[in-house]
Amino acid sequence: MQPLYFYQSFVKLHSKWALFFLVHLFHGFALIIEGNYKVDAILIEVPPILDGELDDPCWKDLRVVEGFRQRRPNQGMDATEKTEVKLCRDENTLFIGVRCFDSQPEKIRASVMQRDATVRGDDYFFILIDPFNRGRDGYYFRTNANGAKGEALVSSTMGRPNMDWDTIWEVRSKRDNFGWTAEFAIPFRSIPFDDSSDNWMIDFGRWFSRGQERSKWVNYSRNGQWFTLEETGVLTGLSGLDSGRGIDFKPYLSAQWLSEDSQEEDTYETGFDLFYRLAPSLTATFTYNTDFAEAEVDQQRVNLSRFPLFYPEKRDFFLEGSDQFSFGGMERSPLAFHSRTIGLSEDGSKIQVTAGAKLTGRLGPLGIGLLGMGLDEFEELDSDQAIVGRFTYDLFEESKVGTVFTHGDPQSNLNNHLAGVDLHLRSSDWWKGQSISWHSFYMATSDENKSSDDVFGSHFSLPNYPFKAGGHWLRTGEDFEPGLGFVRRRGGQSVGLSFTYFFEQAESEWVEDLSVSMDYDRYELLDGHLDSEDLEWDVLGVKTLEGDYFGFAVEFEREILREPFEIIDDLVVPVGEYRGIDFEVEFSSSSDRILSGEIELAYGDYFGGSSTRAELELSWRPSRFLRFDFEIDSTLAKLPLDEFEVLSGSFGLRVTPTTQLSFNAITQYDNQSEIIGINCRARYIIKSGSDLFLVLNKGYQREDNNDRSFRTFKTEAVTKLGWTFQF
Repeated sequence: MQPLYFYQSFVKLHSKWALFFLVHLFHGFALIIEGNYKVDAILIEVPPILDGELDDPCWKDLRVVEGFRQRRPNQGMDATEKTEVKLCRDENTLFIGVRCFDSQPEKIRASVMQRDATVRGDDYFFILIDPFNRGRDGYYFRTNANGAKGEALVSSTMGRPNMDWDTIWEVRSKRDNFGWTAEFAIPFRSIPFDDSSDNWMIDFGRWFSRGQERSKWVNYSRNGQWFTLEETGVLTGLSGLDSGRGIDFKPYLSAQWLSEDSQEEDTYETGFDLFYRLAPSLTATFTYNTDFAEAEVDQQRVNLSRFPLFYPEKRDFFLEGSDQFSFGGMERSPLAFHSRTIGLSEDGSKIQVTAGAKLTGRLGPLGIGLLGMGLDEFEELDSDQAIVGRFTYDLFEESKVGTVFTHGDPQSNLNNHLAGVDLHLRSSDWWKGQSISWHSFYMATSDENKSSDDVFGSHFSLPNYPFKAGGHWLRTGEDFEPGLGFVRRRGGQSVGLSFTYFFEQAESEWVEDLSVSMDYDRYELLDGHLDSEDLEWDVLGVKTLEGDYFGFAVEFEREILREPFEIIDDLVVPVGEYRGIDFEVEFSSSSDRILSGEIELAYGDYFGGSSTRAELELSWRPSRFLRFDFEIDSTLAKLPLDEFEVLSGSFGLRVTPTTQLSFNAITQYDNQSEIIGINCRARYIIKSGSDLFLVLNKGYQREDNNDRSFRTFKTEAVTKLGWTFQF
């Protein structure tokens, strides 16, 4: 008995010590984990020389941020190639040094030199910053081994970064025998921040093109977006930041020569944008004689549907702070505010913007977006004012409630008003690490030409892996008319549901995953009668480890026309009910290759007849200085009354001798308008925030249907110099 007693006592005693040891061990691990995801921005006296080399004294003895893990293809595993990050700052600027190791440096992919150009085929590194510690929206800075700059706005409601946003910052990169390095310099005056806190949320990510591998420092889970901010590390040591007086003055000079319809005109303009930071997180903007000559041209498209096409905003003035005006989580329709209605007529002609003011930013949990613009007379349009207001208030950890109002209709002489409220509930960890997002909104309009009407709806998404799902319900009144917004379809209600499931192929040597998905949409008129119905079944999707994709889909369609529909000139589809089945095949190659592209082929029923559709996109990058893009879209339809062919295409050229100098040209054509449009744009970035643009636009139109010759109907040449003075 005695030996047993001593044995039991021994076990109890050592169990207590073992428990004590385990508790402290886990506590130590927790501290280690917490410390690994927290980094201090060390205050330095002498900033680094921005040359891409990490040999400056300030980089020595700094803590190394490492331990990147894969998001794809093998979630949670260590990254194939090691990544190291260091951070420091002075009073004005945040400096970030990056070492991207590569065991085969001669195979580093770096074909992009141009600012904000897509880098899907390159190795690149990016930074995510949330200066408000909200986990909802923030800023994205990216570069590759060439030092190509890319910055964007990111938000929990966006599927991808908004690369149209620009700010003043610098980056340099350099390749060596160990891989490549980069040095970022982000001035504190270039991004709004909460001056009441000395902590920011931050995360880092890397795309390793050769292995089609995505890795991140903190949030490597496939649940949620690749650029999500809900779960990040913490950047400390940010007290006493100096953002200057907060005044940016950007005047411009421009000269334009225009020849159109045998008339020539010379125009010389000057104007300015003035930015004043009222607080580190709130900016007022004033503009006079606003000019958008350097904006990219729209894609030339042929509309084969019953509803208007949507064109995105491309003008810098409206893109700056545009996230503050987003309403209801809607990306295309219905939109309470779509800035393209300001300064552009219904046919796309330019209307002079005389002056305007904008206030965007945050005051604690309150998000603010105010915009007022004055427009000059144009043809039969009187001078007009456009006013927009958008306010949001943060709820819980990731949610918010908001309101919006607009006044004015720049594309008509009618008074128009809109008011709306919305609610966004979101959780990035609502059930076993799954993300969920739910939006609801209500808008009402009042128009002189139409009676008051409204729209309300709700939509949700589960952006997780391996199961993704989403759905919506939307009711739009017949007379709903947002004078400063966009609505594609009205007078009915729609319901939709979609899901995708991925079957991960962990044991395969060439397939990453297989997927199946289904998307159902139904639209009924307000009287309850069906208008259209669509069920798309992606039977099989195959994603390879090399980045190639193959998919096969079947689509079941039903559309009821209650009035004739002119699909193209002189070809009318009669009233009736039309059912059909489409078969679609899609293949896209890995963007890692020098020659990459995508092809889609479809065949099926079409308004009582049949159609064959083909889309081809090719991109050839023979060097980092040169890129060619080719796109063609063809539809051959055979209807009971007639047949037609729609053909549109474009050819693009990008020449980028340095990261500061670029030349872009695009030629577009479609056989319905029989117009050839050519846009050439040269840009020289003198310094960050100061640019010289040279733009040439040419328009050609076919003389006669039986003649192959084209006549020049428009030539436009523009020179514009803009310079930023900071105080």
